[in-house]
Amino acid sequence: MKVKLVGVLGAAVLFLMFSGSTWAHHGEANYDTTKTVSIKGTVADFEFINPHVQVSIDVKGSDGNVEHWICEATSPNMLVREGWDKNTMKQGDVITASGYRAKNGSTTLRLTKILTPDGKEHDHL
Repeated sequence: MKVKLVGVLGAAVLFLMFSGSTWAHHGEANYDTTKTVSIKGTVADFEFINPHVQVSIDVKGSDGNVEHWICEATSPNMLVREGWDKNTMKQGDVITASGYRAKNGSTTLRLTKILTPDGKEHDHL
């Protein structure tokens, strides 16, 4: 009986020791948080979904070519507390987005601030 109890307790301890990374979040490790990038463009898609709200923005460069940016915000639950919903942005809206660019140089941004067409600045992203 004691051996079984020790085995169960040992398994529980091991589970707790190694399951911490399961609950961990990737945070901002993929992004260069030493500098902020701002882009202005047209909303191509707005996905108010878990685990992160995503805004796809088409940005016209000085050369006339369009770059497609994927911008990641916090969870919908957090944004609802700031007054957001699935209709906060729509396709065709012109916005300015600021945040941290992906370290790999891709056109991916971790949002820190958005200026929406109505002139409102949202910075709890």
